[in-house]
Formats: sequence, C-alpha cells, structure tokens
Amino acid sequence: MRKILLILDGIVAKEFVMTLSSKHIEQNYQIFVSQDPLLLPDISSDYVENHNFDPSSTRKLREILDPQITDCYIIVNDDRDIIYETIRNYSKNIQITMLGKIELKGEDSMLTMVDESSVLSAKLFERFPNVPRTAKYIGLGQGEIMQVSVPSGSPYAYRAIGSIKQKKWKIVAIYRNNDFLLPINSSVIFPNDSLLLVGEPKILWDIYYRIKDEIGQFPTPFGRDVVLYCDLQDNENLQLIIDQGLWLFNKFKNKRFHLCFFNPANFDDLQNIKTNENLNKENVTWHIEYYETSLKKIINRDRANKNIGLIILNSRLFATSKRFLFDLGIPLLKLGNTPLYELTDSAVVIPDKIQESEKISSVVFDFSTQIGVKIKLYDFDIDSKYHKDAIDYYNRIAKIFEKKIETITSNTLNPIIWLNNEKHTIQIIPLKKEEAKKPIWRSLTNVENLSTHLTNIPQLFIPLSV
Repeated sequence: MRKILLILDGIVAKEFVMTLSSKHIEQNYQIFVSQDPLLLPDISSDYVENHNFDPSSTRKLREILDPQITDCYIIVNDDRDIIYETIRNYSKNIQITMLGKIELKGEDSMLTMVDESSVLSAKLFERFPNVPRTAKYIGLGQGEIMQVSVPSGSPYAYRAIGSIKQKKWKIVAIYRNNDFLLPINSSVIFPNDSLLLVGEPKILWDIYYRIKDEIGQFPTPFGRDVVLYCDLQDNENLQLIIDQGLWLFNKFKNKRFHLCFFNPANFDDLQNIKTNENLNKENVTWHIEYYETSLKKIINRDRANKNIGLIILNSRLFATSKRFLFDLGIPLLKLGNTPLYELTDSAVVIPDKIQESEKISSVVFDFSTQIGVKIKLYDFDIDSKYHKDAIDYYNRIAKIFEKKIETITSNTLNPIIWLNNEKHTIQIIPLKKEEAKKPIWRSLTNVENLSTHLTNIPQLFIPLSV
C-alpha cells in the first residue's frame, strides 16, 4: 500500500477528488491537504487523512510530511513553487505530479508537470476528423483496454509472457523505455515496464491488483486461499500438522486459511480439532468431512467455492495423489520431517532447463522473505560447466529484493544426497505436470523427479504458469 499526499485547490482539484472518492480510494493511504474544507473528502476510512490549512505554509506542511510518503499530487492555482520546494527539501525520493509548471533550478527526474493547455489541446485534437483516438475512445469504453505499470516486487516481474495463463485477457504490448514492443512467448516482463492489457473488464481489474502486488503477496498470483488437507486415517501427529499450517499462515498477510480433515478414525482426533482454540481465529476456517473419502473429489469440490493458491499436505498423502495434484497447476507444499517453524534456509537446485528456475524466482524470494529464511542455490554439473546465467539472474533479483543468496557448486555431490542431508531447509522446485507421468526408467535419471520422493525436508512446488 502506497502513501500518497494530495495538495488541492481549485475546480480541477474538486473534480479530481470526486473521481478519486468514487473509485478504489482504499487501495492506498491518502493524505488530503486543502485550505478549502469543501475539497476534503467526506469519507470515514482508516486510509484517509484530512488537513485543513494553507499548504503554502512551509511550517505546517512539514509537520505532516512522513518518510513513508511515496507520491505527491499538487493541484493548486497558486504557490506551486513554494509547495514544491518544501516537499523536495524534505525528500528527493517522493514522486511529484504537478498540475501546471514552475521554474526549476536543476533537473528533477521525480517530478512530472502536467501542462493544462497542452492536455486540453490534445483532447481537442483527438476530436479532429481522421485522427486516431486513444484507447479511452476505442471499443466499448468499459475498461476492456487497460495499461498497467509493473512495480519491482510484482509477482509478474521477471516472468516470461508464455509462463502466464491469459484466459479471457491478453498482454498485447509492452512499453519499455519509450519503446513499443509486441510480446512473444519468450518475452520477459521487467520492473517499470508498462503492459497494455485487453480482456473482460472485471478480469482486467483482478489482473491489475495482481500485477501491483509487491513482496509479501504469495500465494498470489496463484490464488488467495491456503488450504490444508489431512487424512485422519493415516496421520501420526495431527497436532504437528495443524501447528505447521497455522505457523505458515501467520507468516502470510491478507489471506484465508482453511483446514479440511477427512476419513475420521478416532474420537480423540475429533475432540482435539473441535477444542483447538487456534482454529477459531479470524480468516481461519475448518471442517471435518464425514462422507467423502477421495482427496481428488474433495479438492475438486473446494475449487468451486475457494480461490485456492496453496495446498498443504503431508508426504504420504502427496505420494498417493501426486499425479492428480500436479495436474491441478496449484502450488503444493509437502510437509517433511523437519517442522516448518525450524527452517533456516530455502534451496533451489538449478535444473538443466535454467529458464524453469528463473520462472519461479519471484516466488522463491517472496516466500523466503515472508517466512524469514536464507536462500541457497545448488548448482550441480558433473563436467563443471555450471549455470552462470541462472546464478547471475538470481543475483540481479537479489539486489532488487535486498536479500542475500548463497551459491553452492559441485561436480561430485549429487543434489539428492545434498538435499537429504539438509536438516532445516525447504526445497523450492518447479511444478511440471508431465513430471508425474514420466516412465519410471526416465525418472531414475531426473533430479527433479527423484527429489519428489524425499521425505526428510519439506518441499514447495511452484507451477511454471499462472
């Protein structure tokens, strides 16, 4: 959530506030400042702050400035230069958008000045015969065309176009450094790109919020709900599974957690579930399935009324349903012998197809940051021809997320043996539907397939497409 300062005066400011108040005002924390009390929005919200004073007063304006303010809009008729100098002297990192122009002493890349006469002239020119119109005037005009900028921590940053499922919507163009690009499947989205989207308006708004999500959003963009499935007939430590699920959920923000217990085997388990106070918290729900015994049928039913973004289960349940689970295309967390709350590291074994490790990179950093573990890259090549491009790729992203990574290279120690010896590590691995369908003789030589049989460490399987 961004913190935005709005300094207002005049008729344009009044229209701007009316438009802003009617559309998604709680998507950001907004501070309104105006000498005219009628320009302050009459909205009761935890995300709106009103101040009634003359913004040209340097002393009063400085009193409300906050280091967390990221953007400022100056829509006033007079004293723009005084207001600008006050804000810029306070911080050089606030993005300022100003209606009108002022004389600058030097360059300011964080300032955008909107010339009223130029805007009006351009709008009149659009009405001239035989002149192409902007997207606003094309089609139904109902929001089926949208342009969205990609922030640094977005789950869509550093993803290839072909890795993004585009059902009922499409990325039709990328704007990068004032260049227009027609994307192909191999085109990679970078931070600060602007995407031109076409699709159903409701879907585009959902995609907009997904793109704008920053670090700490997993399991978005795969879904919102975290669901834990537990077979009570084949479970050695019910409380340990519940504790791990709750611990992980508490690390996430703004999500929902549901626990599904099926195949009830004894009365004690049922009593432990019903009397567990931790299962009666906000955004946590649970139920006991008395009739259906098939995990496949239970999940298919849940998908109809839940936006599942992560499935949690133990290794036994995973092993008996792996093919079906892989075909879902939903992130899977397989619990291991090491409890989640004892983890210190996450590990990525760089596969032969290095683009697969790149496609899950944003999730690796997001998930690892949320649960507070370090990241390890394990690069194995018997010929010592290591995957330098993949390692460089992760190092570049590490700088953006301000997170350190440790790289381990080896031409002798098989990744399976290395993983099995790691006591407090979770492996993050690409989830590919075909992995569960390969013949056994081919799986024996594939590190990724072999690693799915590990039970010592927990594993997070991430789909290669969203």
